[in-house]
Amino acid sequence: MAIVPATSAAEEQADERLTPRSLATLIACAAMMMIEGYDLAAMPLAVPLVSDAWQLAPENFAVALSAIVLGIGIAAVTLAPLGDRVDRRNMILGTAAIVTLATFGTATATSVSELFVWRLLNGLALGACLPNITAMVARIAPGRIRARALTLVSTAIPIGAVLAALLASPLATFGSWQFIFTAAGLVTLVVTGVMWFLLSSAEMRGRLANREVDRSAASAVVPDRDSKADLAFPVFALLRRAYLPSTIVFLGLATTNTFLVYMLISWLPTVLPMSGITVAEAARLSSLVQGGGIIGSLIYAYFLDRKRAIKALATGYVMAIGALLILAGGQLDTLPLAAMLLVVGTSISGAHTAIMILGMSFYPAHMLSSAVGLKIAVTRSGAVLGPLAGGWVIAAAPGIGPFMLVAAIPAVLAVLWVLAVPVVRGTWRI
Repeated sequence: MAIVPATSAAEEQADERLTPRSLATLIACAAMMMIEGYDLAAMPLAVPLVSDAWQLAPENFAVALSAIVLGIGIAAVTLAPLGDRVDRRNMILGTAAIVTLATFGTATATSVSELFVWRLLNGLALGACLPNITAMVARIAPGRIRARALTLVSTAIPIGAVLAALLASPLATFGSWQFIFTAAGLVTLVVTGVMWFLLSSAEMRGRLANREVDRSAASAVVPDRDSKADLAFPVFALLRRAYLPSTIVFLGLATTNTFLVYMLISWLPTVLPMSGITVAEAARLSSLVQGGGIIGSLIYAYFLDRKRAIKALATGYVMAIGALLILAGGQLDTLPLAAMLLVVGTSISGAHTAIMILGMSFYPAHMLSSAVGLKIAVTRSGAVLGPLAGGWVIAAAPGIGPFMLVAAIPAVLAVLWVLAVPVVRGTWRI
């Protein structure tokens, strides 16, 4: 074991500058995130059109709809960590090129099986690319604004989903359902070309070089050499004794939060009418959970950049618990109901990106892609179990009260996970 020396003062000062090229690279990274959001939303929007064109019932497309999510989950834990062992630049550019190919390929599909293959390939490429994009943003953004930069780049994902919803119908009218994907392929091709140009400079190559540790982990104790298992499967490094407690807390908090978010967004449109409001009003109010998430992510980022992550997250979850208990306590008028849902969204949905940024601070630079990839893969379990748990609660005890009371339980668990962070990291200033 060895104590790794800190980065030199001159190197640190250089990395703290936000140059025009690094700013352009961050914008290009946001564009790649936006493409993911578009890709995830595009297929569900295209299914009614493809169903009519092929004279197939919509349920026949279930396997094609799940393919991209399956691919992202597999690649996030198997392929993305390779970016920590090879040139991260080449990993990003290579997988972005595959995303372009798969997006164009989707437009050429003539059967559900072909759609499945192209969407699976798309998901595998995105799952390998995006954790490395996230790691690259962490390397490029100056430390004083790193959390805010990561948050803004990640916010491009829901923006891409919104753009898909707005553009799908006009694009299909212009050139049939295939143009939904052809247009996305053209944009991805352009963004990939811009990324290649930006990342080819000596400046970007230097910033992306995988130093032994990041500045935030400059005094961490790490093994002198990697084991053969770590070299073959980089994600195994996260499970070594030096990092295992941090990894458990990181994944536990992230999965708990994902469980709660998906439980809420899946069932609020169904649960809220049980309090006496209309279905249409419930749909509008449910959007506050997602909308509040954007606000909350920016608030959390502000405190993350000031090393106040623990206090901010703990406060946020306590506020969410209070709002959930108020929602469970009785019938509320529309305005108080909206206010409580906004608090829940700001505190819980907003924590999604904050938890990822917090977790990345646990590891040196050469493990960032592995950490993000493992987080994406493991938290899929929360995304699956959350809606199932919500359905069980509604079946067992219909009503908004029982649902909100049960939702408060994982929120309490999240507080405990947050309080465990300074225990495993040895400091409250994270």
